[in-house]
Amino acid sequence: MQIRVLAIGPRDIEKMIMNVEKEYPELSIHYATYHNEEEVIEIVKKYGAGFQIILFAGSLPYKIAKNNLKLDQSIFFIPFEGTALYRALFQLALNGKYDLQNGTLNISIDNLQKYEVEESLEELEIRVQNIYYDTHSEEFHIEKTTRFHYELWKNGQIDTAITCVGLIYERLIELGVPAVRVLPTRNAVRNTLQIVLMEAQKLKKQNSHIAIGIVDLKEIFEQDDLTEYQLQRRLLALQQSLVDYGEKTQAIIKWIDRRELRFITTREALQLDDQQHSNELTLIHDIFQKTERKVQLGIGIGRSTNEAEMYALEALKKAKASNTDYIIYDANGKIYGPVMQSGILSYSLRNDNEKVLEIAQKANVSSSTINRILSFFKIHGKNSVTAIELAKGLRITPRSARWLLSRLEQAGLVSVTGEEQPVNRGRPRQIYSLLLDQWSMH
Repeated sequence: MQIRVLAIGPRDIEKMIMNVEKEYPELSIHYATYHNEEEVIEIVKKYGAGFQIILFAGSLPYKIAKNNLKLDQSIFFIPFEGTALYRALFQLALNGKYDLQNGTLNISIDNLQKYEVEESLEELEIRVQNIYYDTHSEEFHIEKTTRFHYELWKNGQIDTAITCVGLIYERLIELGVPAVRVLPTRNAVRNTLQIVLMEAQKLKKQNSHIAIGIVDLKEIFEQDDLTEYQLQRRLLALQQSLVDYGEKTQAIIKWIDRRELRFITTREALQLDDQQHSNELTLIHDIFQKTERKVQLGIGIGRSTNEAEMYALEALKKAKASNTDYIIYDANGKIYGPVMQSGILSYSLRNDNEKVLEIAQKANVSSSTINRILSFFKIHGKNSVTAIELAKGLRITPRSARWLLSRLEQAGLVSVTGEEQPVNRGRPRQIYSLLLDQWSMH
């Protein structure tokens, strides 16, 4: 089975990437072209969920996405190394307009490290008079970088501009600025796809991990007022739901007794990218419709059946504690759940992000709690919340939500920015807003 990769980049790199892709039959690459910074974000939001890996054609779209989005997929970018500059310098030599030997050439350059440029010039024995490096490169703002090249040319300080960004190259040409476009080498594309392939193989191995689900059936069968016939009807209805689920996911169904049932499948079959429309949620809703009783499900993912079962029991325990439909507990320490109307919380119990650890320490709460809050705000779609909204989102009590918001406020991570009047009579609810500069992950 091929690994689906979403590649995002300018149109002048598409052909090269798609040609090199043919060397890697294990990968299925879909290429999406962007025309400005905002489109990178929109492409990832619109199509990203359907792909296991996202590949950016250059560091520009990579940094835009990383700085503005919290991505669950593995992400990579094709680097513009110093050797990529050779082609651009060769074009200048062929031009005949510039003398690359006598040291009279003045150039401006963006998105390449100074040492890479100097090494390339030294190896090619090219002498230049002045090189101007773009100081806006870290901000990755196309207009600022275009203006950087244009102002230098307009003031007579450069003879030509060298850019690694296709959009900047097109705009400079429109402005009449002599410009040369740096493209990644085929070898750079090949090396990056090799890394992507290694990650894809790792994902395949993870997808083959065992998933065990445990459904608590006590609510369905432990009722004193049910006759044996009614119990049998419920049992038949339940069996039908499970047959349908097993057929969709190729799961093995194991009846323990009337208190619980278990199924065994693989991580790949769980549709972790789209939990709102998952087969597991469908199963739970189907059981409710047929039995008029709510059941809870815990799913554990592990490298062995013992590990998966241990995580499944822990997940079921969390589902009961939060009174949610189901919780998935992954072997890599990631939790999926509870399911909300706008999405599903997904967060890690483990953490090596220094900023998250810093925020957790500042608020004196666990890093997994901070990860849950970040996941909530991501699917919440806004940066302000009331205690009631947070309580519903995290499946905790309003009292716990108020305590948590109080902790964050004392730590200078949120502030009260308004009030909301309940529909029914009652005290106004305070609206808390994230102080974004304190939560910035970059």
